[in-house]
Amino acid sequence: MNVLLIGSSFSAMPMLMALKDLGARVTAMGKHKDDPCHSYADASVYLDYSDKETLLEVCTEGKYDFVVPTCNDYSYLAGAYVADRLGFAGFDPLDVTEILHVKSRFRAFCDQAGISVPKTYGHFRAGENPVLFEFEGRALVKPVDSFSGRGVSLVDNAEDAVNAAAHAFTVSRANAAVVEEFVDGDLYSHTAFIADRKIVWHDFVDEFCEVYPYQVNRSFYPSRLPSDQRHLIHRTIEKLVAELGLSDGLLHTQLIASGDEFWIIECMRRCPGDLYGHQFKYSFGFNYEAAYIAGFIGREADLSRVDSTKVDVERNIISVDQSSPFFGARLRGGQREIIYVPLKDSGLPLEPAPFDKAAIVFFKGTGDAQVQRGGQAPALPTGYGIY
Repeated sequence: MNVLLIGSSFSAMPMLMALKDLGARVTAMGKHKDDPCHSYADASVYLDYSDKETLLEVCTEGKYDFVVPTCNDYSYLAGAYVADRLGFAGFDPLDVTEILHVKSRFRAFCDQAGISVPKTYGHFRAGENPVLFEFEGRALVKPVDSFSGRGVSLVDNAEDAVNAAAHAFTVSRANAAVVEEFVDGDLYSHTAFIADRKIVWHDFVDEFCEVYPYQVNRSFYPSRLPSDQRHLIHRTIEKLVAELGLSDGLLHTQLIASGDEFWIIECMRRCPGDLYGHQFKYSFGFNYEAAYIAGFIGREADLSRVDSTKVDVERNIISVDQSSPFFGARLRGGQREIIYVPLKDSGLPLEPAPFDKAAIVFFKGTGDAQVQRGGQAPALPTGYGIY
């Protein structure tokens, strides 16, 4: 089995290991030669996989049996483009892929399908005369195609929205931004595996943005989301799966809930990054990334351990809100640490979130305090200190 892994960062490592466990010969593609996957792969291609024509050429010349996208939208979108031309397994039709991964198209689809999402007030495109969009309260201005909260601004008037759009253009390859309703509430993720257009396993994770307001840096599993809300959200995601006729594999969703209301923020078919799947691994032994790659290599996902007893797991992504030299991190976990994954060498500059991170730490349990809801994680005796 000859597989091209579209991505080479630390977040792609669990997928690489899952492929190697199956005896695959793996080629990692990514332009950064010091990325960890290049050290573990059987071969490497040091090119920019986000360039879909470059990826198509690599796949055509390499004669790969399968291609596996990793943990960002560029990887998945380029992979879907190539799969549409070469017939690789695991991808939705290209039009469906773009509906899910382009914010403006996703909002339009949800409005038509009656799926709750924040209202869209309008769009900006670089080079066009800006239109002043009227809205009440506050609004978010986002690039239509970015991830990790990059280029997002919160504004409270139309003039500021125009300025925020100029900021969004700096990280948008499409040179476009969307203005949408700001909804306030608690952040969750819903992650699900699909088979025969039905959800065969799903779960929720509580998420918090404490350093940069639009990027998760802390999460807890299992979720404390009430069961009635879980049921309503699950039914909504089932409707989305049916309406789009999604292929087998992962569907990952971020949403905001407040009281009896909830809003779908975004859905993706790619694997979430920052070792998201390790929360399930350390809680009840589920190999999330192995289940993710299954559809791309023509296999059924192994969901045999998903009903095991769960252990509380906390994930911390170590980041800062202003540039500083990084020396080390002092953990405050009361000897509950499961694993510390370093991402930054001591002595190197640490850029502010969402553009950089120093490490990811997993803790077992939730410390001496109960996890609270309300938009902010509790002040537990866990976490870290930068020094």
